[in-house]
Amino acid sequence: MSWKTRKFEYVNGYKVVETDGPTFRVYDGSDQVGEDFPYSGEAAAYAKSLPPRDTPISRNLG
Repeated sequence: MSWKTRKFEYVNGYKVVETDGPTFRVYDGSDQVGEDFPYSGEAAAYAKSLPPRDTPISRNLG
């Protein structure tokens, strides 16, 4: 069994993470928002439909 690094991206300030399956999840901090999505595009579209959040980079600049 090999180790797979989880891939992620930030969309609208939410973290979209690829997990096993592949399954994609949307996180607000450490809390999952919504359901598991079979495609990254669906997870990204869901994140875009949520109220915008500050990006992690801008939160660390202050």
